[in-house]
Amino acid sequence: MLTVQQAVFTVESLISKVQQQKQLITHQQQVIEQLLKENKQLRKENEQLKYRVQELEARTKKNSSNSHLPPSSDRFANTRSSRQPSGNKPGGQEGHQGTTLRQVEHQ
Repeated sequence: MLTVQQAVFTVESLISKVQQQKQLITHQQQVIEQLLKENKQLRKENEQLKYRVQELEARTKKNSSNSHLPPSSDRFANTRSSRQPSGNKPGGQEGHQGTTLRQVEHQ
């Protein structure tokens, strides 16, 4: 059997534990509310960034052949010629008979 003092001590310790638990719960509620606000903000920011990425990807896919943009704005176009070198020197080739315009007196 418990004495009156032991019973009072037990009740007081239980009350103290309940108050501690109440404080802990209050703190956890505040943290949860803060995290929910932060989560909402991050989701909104994420949606904005997704939209921006789509916009930028669409821009990079446009060039002068599939939009109203001028050819000078083609950023990522292949700048190398697709011609294969023939091995010949530039200009008239050996053995080719050329023609020249002759001067005339009056036209």
